[in-house]
Amino acid sequence: MLGPVEHPWFDPLWRRILLVLFCGAWAGMEYYLGNITWVYIIGAITGYAAWAYLIGYKGPDDPSRKTRPRMDDNDG
Repeated sequence: MLGPVEHPWFDPLWRRILLVLFCGAWAGMEYYLGNITWVYIIGAITGYAAWAYLIGYKGPDDPSRKTRPRMDDNDG
């Protein structure tokens, strides 16, 4: 459903770290505000982002890397 997460924009490590830190800070803000349901939701997103973008991310030199195909102008 979600497809591969390897996108050239995320190749620099600092962008992937910043994404995970942003999600973690958002979960922390929701905890501070007392919105426990949102803490669980954003916490799950943070966990997925950490796994997908920091642990399981395949760099541009990895031969098994799969990226989504680009849409051509005539594809819709």
